[in-house]
Amino acid sequence: MTSDFDQYRRDFDRDGFLILRNFLSPQELQELTKRTESYFSQDQRLKALAEQRSFQGTWKNMQRDDSWFADQLVNGKQAEFISKILDDELIPATAAYFSRIPGEDSGIDPHFDAIGHRSKGATFWVSLDRSTVANGCVYYLKGSHKQWYESRVGLEGIEESLEEAIAIELEPGDASVHSSLLIHWSRPNTSQLSRRGISYFYWAASSKRNKVATGEIKSTSKVTSS
Repeated sequence: MTSDFDQYRRDFDRDGFLILRNFLSPQELQELTKRTESYFSQDQRLKALAEQRSFQGTWKNMQRDDSWFADQLVNGKQAEFISKILDDELIPATAAYFSRIPGEDSGIDPHFDAIGHRSKGATFWVSLDRSTVANGCVYYLKGSHKQWYESRVGLEGIEESLEEAIAIELEPGDASVHSSLLIHWSRPNTSQLSRRGISYFYWAASSKRNKVATGEIKSTSKVTSS
């Protein structure tokens, strides 16, 4: 493992997240954007997405009905990166679309991804648009992956004014990586600019196996994100 990855791992273990500038080349970004727009041009998916009452703008498990996203989830360069950061084999869980819709009145409340069982894993989030505070960027609570929190969406007392709260502002092609135990959230998009992103979520294989062995979670051939 290179010295760069040693530093990445130390930073991830300390903070619970990483920011990767220009992770995608312009060509890779163009391909991902094209594939995403093509996915939502079919079967009225974009309309269904807009009509969701809860978690509006969120669409999980794209890999189940799109072979390109299925291949990316398993073989994309982000998978190798996550495997090295977690120092583990991976169980791919979901490829998902996250959008903050211009003019919306709600975001996603503070939570962590491994709700209910606290298994080790990570989310790799790639920005398709410029992501800012105004259009609903993700916030991370630095170091919160080392603390115990209640297993629910809408954790009380977590807000942007906290010293540990970090606004993750990204340019198209940038990426962020966060632990399955890191508290994160987003606020409504108060601008007229879109804020789209694709995420790939993975469980660490040893953590998942350990939870199955101890009976804390049920064994399943299809692993889905919390």
